Amino acid sequence: MNSGLNQDFPLRDPLEEARQIELRRRIQASGYMLIFCLAITGAMAVMALTSGDLLQTITLFGVAALILGAYITINMVGPSRATPFLVGVLLLVLYFYLLLSGGVNNTGLMWAVMLVPGFINLYGYKRGTATLLAVGGLTALVLFYPDFPGLTAEYDTGYRARFIAVFGALTALTALLDSSRHQTQQLLQTLTQELENRASTDALTGLANRREAYRAISELERRNRHLAGRYTVLIGDLDNFKSINDNHGHSFGDRVLRDVAEVLRDNTRADDIVARWGGEEFLILLPNTDVQGGGILGEKLRDKVEALSQRYDPPVKVSISFGVAEGDPASATHGQLLAEADARMYRAKDGGRNQVVAV
Repeated sequence: MNSGLNQDFPLRDPLEEARQIELRRRIQASGYMLIFCLAITGAMAVMALTSGDLLQTITLFGVAALILGAYITINMVGPSRATPFLVGVLLLVLYFYLLLSGGVNNTGLMWAVMLVPGFINLYGYKRGTATLLAVGGLTALVLFYPDFPGLTAEYDTGYRARFIAVFGALTALTALLDSSRHQTQQLLQTLTQELENRASTDALTGLANRREAYRAISELERRNRHLAGRYTVLIGDLDNFKSINDNHGHSFGDRVLRDVAEVLRDNTRADDIVARWGGEEFLILLPNTDVQGGGILGEKLRDKVEALSQRYDPPVKVSISFGVAEGDPASATHGQLLAEADARMYRAKDGGRNQVVAV
């Protein structure tokens, strides 16, 4: 069943745009995280150098060089969904190195303060919180398991307990704040989608409106100029609709418009555009269709609309006149195409109404 909106030529999707914005935000956060890591690691390397710890100095400068390389790579490669994951792995490697070694003067754990907001920003509050809980559990295991392999740093019991408590509280607070931001963002996306739908949809019939039809025709014309494909336009106008409104009231006239819209929508393909062109006038855009195929469809739709007359009690004469024109991807513009279809529709009116003119 055709919704009246062409799936081949979608509107700018606010949800997809939001996803792209979120990806750019995470990549930007990745860059900030790397700069921050570079600054802290470089500072620790300098401190280790001044304290005479050559092995730690070399290790930290090596890590700093790796972080700098990652930052340069991110900026050269451009946006990628793999970037937050790779940055997260780098941060975890650096974090557990500092946890096990203690960093300079056992200050390595202080580096974890920026790990919490970093992971929430990189992965969102759900995956970020899950990752941080796993990191917190592994950290607790390292700190409280007796003689954990590789742990060379010396932390007293009180310091270990306070660190786990602060790490958990900071994770919970950051996740709560990001959850609130996420809910607000979802609400804005929903409102944006609703506004986009209203901007492209006729409120009475649910069909595409004139704005959306123009956009779809322009897009089809652009694509077909490149592919040399055929497309056809039907413009239909309900016959004597003013008398229906005058004799039966505007509410009944609105009902007729909705019923006609339903007939047009239900008897066209999913890839076709069915639009309310204005008032009692409708436009149907048929991709990959020549004027002969458009004429055949026009006759079918004309017959279906006429059959609506028996739906009402008492019966009301309902009919539609169609003009059909085929687009020429080589030369004709959509303005010329619409003018030609409109002229043929008026010829159908002048020829007695309730008919299709395709030549």
